[in-house]
Amino acid sequence: MQHLLHQLLQLARSQSPLPCVCLRAVKTHQVKRFEAEVATFSFPLQGTFSYRENGDWVTVHPGEMLVVPNARSLDIEYAPCKDSGEFVALSLSLAEEQLEAARLLLADPAQQDIGDVVAVSVGDLLAPLKRWVKAMTGGIRPLSLHAMVEVVLMLYAMGCHGLLRARDPGLAMKIRRMVAKDPAHLWHAAEIEQQLGFSGATLRRRLAAESTSLRAIIIEARVAEALRLLMSSDLPVKTVAGRVGYSSVTSFSRQFSDRYGIEPSGFR
Repeated sequence: MQHLLHQLLQLARSQSPLPCVCLRAVKTHQVKRFEAEVATFSFPLQGTFSYRENGDWVTVHPGEMLVVPNARSLDIEYAPCKDSGEFVALSLSLAEEQLEAARLLLADPAQQDIGDVVAVSVGDLLAPLKRWVKAMTGGIRPLSLHAMVEVVLMLYAMGCHGLLRARDPGLAMKIRRMVAKDPAHLWHAAEIEQQLGFSGATLRRRLAAESTSLRAIIIEARVAEALRLLMSSDLPVKTVAGRVGYSSVTSFSRQFSDRYGIEPSGFR
């Protein structure tokens, strides 16, 4: 298992573009109500990763994989390793195609249980994770997708049935994903209404039924992308603000801290 963790750390430190996110920090940071939009696997490699969904904090250590089975909101905290002074982790969002492939292979009835966020030992998933790292390192995307489908199937056999819960995204999530693809775009209600085929009144009514608004969704999508950039790059805060559609760093910082409980400069 130690060899696999070493390979994962090398992958995280590589300069190659990856279909996953490398998270780094040199200070302990806590983020309130982090929105996981899809099923997500996270591997802390140096330091620890903690989460809280409803009750107490749970800490995930190197050698474990955090499994978030589907979309939900979590409080999260990153703490650097005492020896290296650095937090390093890999985080992978599963594609719907991978989950659908697992559903077809299992041919089980659709899952209704949302499931729990859990931490599992990477040692229990050693063979497919080794194949995943090898495929990722070699840039062989089809094999990396195949290996991760096997991980999903093994987790399902271990009781993580929430991974395969079929659920149509709500309207708010559809708009959030639309904005997240181009957060710097100057989004207007009329443009979104046209793309969705809704009148303004219908859009407002549908979003009110989901206890949100168009303005809130756009802000959340932008600051979520900003959080990802702050965690996975060395870009200055001003650059991050510009990339997610803010010309004013002050306005960006205020909305970021309102959402996550910490200033973007303090997060760094």
